[in-house]
This record gives sequence, structure tokens and C-alpha cells, in this order.
Amino acid sequence: MEQSGSTRNSSGSLRRPFLGGWWDPRRSLGARLVWTLVPLALLPALFDRISSNRLWEQTQKEVTTRLTVDAARRERLALRQAADRRVRELNSRAAEVLLVVNEAAAEVAAALAAGPSSELPAETLVEESGGPIRTTEHGDSAAMITRSIGVTPATRRDLAATRRLEKSFASLAAGHPAISATFAITLSGVLRAVPWCDLSRLVEAGAFDPNFRIPGRFGGTLEKGSPPIWTPVYEDLYAHRGRIVSAIVPVHDQRGELVGEVGTDWVVNALFARIPEALRPGETEIIFSRDGKRVFEAPEPAVASTDDEKERAALFAKASGQSDVALRFRGEETIGASGRVNDAGWTYVRLLPVAALERSVRAQIEPVFSATRGSRTRIERSYLAGLLLLGLALILAANRATAPIRRVALSADAITQGDSAPELPGRERQDEVGRLARALANLDLRIRRRMRLMEGLHDIARTGSVMTRPDETYARLSRRIAELVGATKSWFAIWDPDSRSLVFAPPGYGMPDETLAGVRIGMGDQSLALLAFRTGETYVSNDLLTDPRISRNLARIVDVKRNAVFAPLRTEAGTLGVMIVCDKPAPFDDEDNAAIQIYADEAALLLRNARLYEELQKSYERLREAHRNRDYFLQNINHELRTPLTAILGWSEVLAEDRPNAETVETAIEQIRRSAQFLLTLISDLLDLSRFEEGRTQLDREKTDLGTLVRESVEPVAVMAEAKGIALAVIAPASGEVAVLVDPIRMKQVLWNLVHNAVKFTSKGGRIEISAEGREGSACFTVADDGVGVDPKDLPYIFERFRQGDGSTTRSYRGTGIGLALAKAYVELHGGSIGVESGPGRGAHFTVRLPGAVVSSAASPTT
Repeated sequence: MEQSGSTRNSSGSLRRPFLGGWWDPRRSLGARLVWTLVPLALLPALFDRISSNRLWEQTQKEVTTRLTVDAARRERLALRQAADRRVRELNSRAAEVLLVVNEAAAEVAAALAAGPSSELPAETLVEESGGPIRTTEHGDSAAMITRSIGVTPATRRDLAATRRLEKSFASLAAGHPAISATFAITLSGVLRAVPWCDLSRLVEAGAFDPNFRIPGRFGGTLEKGSPPIWTPVYEDLYAHRGRIVSAIVPVHDQRGELVGEVGTDWVVNALFARIPEALRPGETEIIFSRDGKRVFEAPEPAVASTDDEKERAALFAKASGQSDVALRFRGEETIGASGRVNDAGWTYVRLLPVAALERSVRAQIEPVFSATRGSRTRIERSYLAGLLLLGLALILAANRATAPIRRVALSADAITQGDSAPELPGRERQDEVGRLARALANLDLRIRRRMRLMEGLHDIARTGSVMTRPDETYARLSRRIAELVGATKSWFAIWDPDSRSLVFAPPGYGMPDETLAGVRIGMGDQSLALLAFRTGETYVSNDLLTDPRISRNLARIVDVKRNAVFAPLRTEAGTLGVMIVCDKPAPFDDEDNAAIQIYADEAALLLRNARLYEELQKSYERLREAHRNRDYFLQNINHELRTPLTAILGWSEVLAEDRPNAETVETAIEQIRRSAQFLLTLISDLLDLSRFEEGRTQLDREKTDLGTLVRESVEPVAVMAEAKGIALAVIAPASGEVAVLVDPIRMKQVLWNLVHNAVKFTSKGGRIEISAEGREGSACFTVADDGVGVDPKDLPYIFERFRQGDGSTTRSYRGTGIGLALAKAYVELHGGSIGVESGPGRGAHFTVRLPGAVVSSAASPTT
């Protein structure tokens, strides 16, 4: 093809047009405009420049420069006065905030000393998963408890005591419109803030740590007499009052000990809004903290840059040492003044660019140059007629020159509106219009291909929205992506971290499931799929027979012969695997490569969502099971508590009203004693379980006789077994023959729970055998019965707390489901193990082993 702007002579060789072609009016739209306008505009513009503009501009510049110097001298004094007024106001407001926060500190100390108020109702706490432990009432204040400490008697006391602060905090803030909120944090881990706000929303937004502790988010020293902590300015997510700064002081009790901290949120925007003095155009106010960080700036810069931060650092260094400053700020020469806000430890700076002074001076001297403009006007009138002629010529020339451009613009409008573009005129031309027409035709083709790509993405997303299982996702996505790019085969290879290999995941498209099943690509294999997974890049091979990167064995297994694209499945959590698209009739081009990668990214998100949905379903089932066990436990504990309480109340009424005889009184007292003993045992189990969950259970090991330990553990249950006609057989060493190092109280509780459980599930006339022995330094206990046994489906969960084979209130056997859980916990706390063998109708055989528990042994067990 001939190059644009060139022609051929009669001999066939290339001939450059005049001046390279750009100045040729036959080929360049710009050339036509230049050759038309330059002769008309050159002479009048040159005349105007020589006659008036040069003299007027030079005079104005000299006068402006001199007046600007004088104005800068006056403005330095004005800036100094304005800065002093601002500093006085800031000191006044800072002192006002400190007065409020110190009064609030006194209120906090008084409230904590007074403790909970009987007039205020208790607040309900709710603990959100991963969130705060907060109150649920929407009252005058909001409160929460730090997760790092949790709910303790101290936190409950401080939570109730700080309710006293609602009215006092609201009263302190009532006369101070610039105060957004007042808050107190106790040493026990309670936060109380006035007014009320949804604290969980702040935790979700990341603005507050649910594991907060004193000294708080902003650090600082909380010693008695230490200065207040002033935080940097941050967004007020609590009360939505704009940008705020917090003043924080410690709270001490009468003995001088630290009991908490109290803070006040000061709305900085409201502070500046209350000062009626407005900034002039270009004028800037900046407040720096003690360490030179920017606290506030008005007006706020639209875009912060590294150069701005460097200039602010230089400004702070200069303002800290002198009251008047002059330097370059934001690329302009500035003058300014500074002052010290003592109560807050801030440095205030007020700046005015010299350019703003120049503009002000120019506005003032504008009337002076009005006479000069009159002279210029008279000169301009002399060539007004020429300008009119020039305008007419410009219209005619522009209309003639831009007619082709307008036709091309019509086609461009059609393309942007999505309509069918008309035939682009002038594509055969060699000037700018021709090149533009050809570029628009190419752009129209690319836009339509991109629209097809976006429609494919939409189709994939819509298809994936109804998928819930990974296998269904593999099938639908592989089919749809292959259809969109015109391929005949497509499937997914998913990364398996356990085997460190890519595993082909059936079902795919155009591939039998049995072909894909079991195919793996290991880390040492040669494959473009593995290379795409490692690098995160898409690879294309349009010649599988000669490409050395292709695994011939894999190509033979999956029967791929023509071409293939390997696109990584990328997500923000990492690469899930690789999507493989193969056997397109035509070679894959760059557009196919880009489309498949985009489809792969969308497919990766859908696959990840399908996995997450499957995990969510499993979590939901586990949560339902936990809720069901909790409901069973509450029903059981209610039943277990009501039964002995009913007996106690019934016999108490008999003793109080019926005046029974001595035999009835003895029976009543015995029944009341047994019911109370049952309640005491039940409550002790619950308390033991609670202490164990909190990690507060400690073992008190001592040398204990093994035989005595077993017999004393069984003795309380013997009466119950005798009442049911159950034979108890105890096989244990004689007293003084075997000693073990254990916590006797805890081990008695373990054996009692096992024997009691055996008695409960053994029918009348049954037999229970309890044995203990010291073997190879370990103590071994067994409890075997011939009762109803345990269903195989319940056997794996028999030691879970609150878990029972029949958890309903209509079950045949009483119990709370915590006895075996406590037994397992105490055995494991001793470093031992507990197991069970059972089946329906075969009874249960419990075995407890305590390795290394035997400290002396001299005989074999006796019955």
C-alpha cells in the first residue's frame, strides 16, 4: 500500500508532495484551514500587537508589581491580627472542651464510687458473633463490654453504675453545640457513650475494636495529673456531625487509682462555623498537632499529594519557631502568620498566596487603565470592518472544510448509540478525514465484538445465579463458555492442596465424565495448565502437535488435537485452578484469548460462591443441631428442677398445714432432704461445667488409696441400685495396697457419674460391675452394666454436653446430659482417656485410664 500523504509518478516510484504533504490543501483539512485563515488574520493581529498591546501590558505589569509589594506589607499585619483572633478563639474553645471533659471525669468517678442505682432498670446484653457485647435498649446512652475481658461481676457492676452518667453527660453537652458525644471507659472493660448510637454499626465499619482496653485507641499516658490526650481529626461515625477531635483524660478514685478514662468528641467543623470571620479567596487555615501532623485544614484540599505533605512539614517547622512565615506552598509564594493553641498543644497557621494579592491589586487598578482601553477601542474600531469580513470568510471556509467531518460525525453518533452505522464516507481519501473514517469503521467492529463479550458475561452470570452445587457449576459453565467462543470441548482443573496437583473436575462439555475422572497434573508434570496456574497468565496453543509445552500424554487422554486455551481461575483469595477450552475449528485469536480470560474470572467467582454456599449449608445444619441440643437441655433442666422442687413444696405444705404425726414428719424430712440433695448435685454439676468452660478448674492432686476411692465413690449409689434390685459388684484392691496420685474429689465425681448412669439405664434385677486396678504404672477403672445399651448412631456423641439419645421431656430416663461430659473433662484434665463400648440390649462398658497415676502397688485386686 502507498503511504498516506504520498503519490506515485509516471515511473512508478514514490514522490513526496510539497513540504511533506501536511501543507498540501488537497490532502489535509488543517492545510485548507491554514491557507484560508492566515492571510486574513495575520495583518490585523500584527497591527494590534505593535500599536497598543505591548505598551499597555508593560505599563500594567510595572504598576501591578509595585502595588503588590505595598499590599503584601499591609497584609502581613492583617494576617497577624486575624491569626491572633483565631488563636484566642481556639484557646477559648479548647478550654471549654477541657472544662467539660474534666467535669465529666468527676461525674464518672462519682458514678463508679456510688455503684449501681436501684432506680435504673438492668440492661439486657447481647453478644454478637465476632461483634461487640452490647446493650439492646435504645435509650439515652449506648454501652458495650470488651470481648477481651467478657462479662464479669466487675463489668456488670460498672455497666449498671455508668447508667448514672446519662443525665449528667447530657446536661454537660447541652450548652455546648460543638460537642458531638461524651463517653467513658472503665478499667473493667465497660464503654458508656451519650447520646445513644448503634455500637455494632461502628464495629462493623471498623471504627471501633470490640476488644478495646484502656489506655484506648489513641494511646497516651493515663497517669494522675498527666495532660489530656488530643486525638487527630477523624470522621464522626458515631453522631454523624462531620470531622471531630476527641479530648481524653484519665479518671481516678479517691485513693488516686486509675478506674477509667473519659472523652469528649469536639466537632471541629462546628468550631470554625461559629467564627464569623470568612476566608478570602486563596486564603488557607491549617492546624498542626504537637508532632506536626495536620489536624485541620480549611478549605480542605481536593487531592492530597506527597509534595503537599512535604510543604506542610516545612510549614510546621517554620511556624513552630516564629510568628510570621513566608515560603512556597502548593507551588505559590505565600505570606502568613502562626500562633500557639496552648490548651490543645496545636500550632495554628494562616496563609495567603501572593498571587491572590496580585489579583486584588489588579482589580483595584482596573479603573486606572480604562483610559488606555479607550485608546485601544478607537484603534480596534478601525479594523472592525476587516474583522467582520474575516468572520464571513471564516464561516464560508469552515463550512466548506468541515462538511466531510460532519458526515463522519453522523456515523460516529450512530456507533455510540448502538445503531447500525451508515456507510462511512471518504474512506478512500488519504487526508485526515479518510484516516478518521477508516479508524471509526475499525472501532465499530471492535465495539460490536466487545458487546458480544459483555452479553456473554451477562449470560454466564445469569446462568450461574441458579447454581448451588460445584458439579452443577462445572457442567453449566463449561458448556456456556465453549458455546460463546465456538469451541467443542471445555472443562475445569481444580487445585487440590492435599495432593498438590491440578485435578480434572467432571462434568465438562464435550468430554465424558469417565475420561476426566481421576486425571491429575502434578507439580513435576509438563503442562500449560500447570504453567497457567503458577503464573496466573492465560496461555494459548494453536498447534498442539508441535508445541513443546504441551503434555502429549494428557492430550492423548482427553483427545485434544487442534488448539487449546488455558485460563487461570483467579479470585481475590487466590487461584482456584485452570479452565481449559479446546478444539475450536479456527485458531484462537487475541479476542478469543481476552474473552476466555474474562469468562474465566467470572467463572472463578461463581465457583467460589458455589463452594461457599455448600459450606454455608453444612454450617447451617451444624447450627440447627446445636440449637436443638440447647432446646433439649433447657427442657430437661426445667423438668429436672421442677420434680424435686415439687416434692419439697408439697411436703413443706403438709408439715405447715396438716400437723402430721411423727412418722409422716420423718418421711417428709427424708423426702425434702433427698430432693434438696438432688438439687445441690445438679447445681454443682452445672457450676463445674461452667468453671471448666472458662478454664478455671484446677486439680488438687494427692496420694489416694485406690480401693477406698472406688468404694467411697460407689457407696452413694448403692441405695439407688438396691431399690431397683440391681446387683453391684466392686472389684478393687484392698485398702492400703495401691495408691494413686489424683484429685480424689474429681475422680469420685467421675466414678459416681459412671455408676449412676449405669444404674439409671439398667433394668430391675440387672448387674453392674465396677473394677479398678493398677497396671504398669497406670490406673484403670471399668464400669460395665447389662442395661439397655446405646444406639450406634448416638455412640460418637455420648460424651458431648447436653447430648442424650432421647432429648425430649417425654423420655423414659431422667437426666441433663452433662454427667458424662463432666466425667470426660475431668479424666482428660488428669491426662487420661475415657472410652465406651455398647450396643442396643448389650449394656455399656466404660473404661477410664490414667497413665502414670499409680505411685505404689503391692497386691492384686480383691472383690
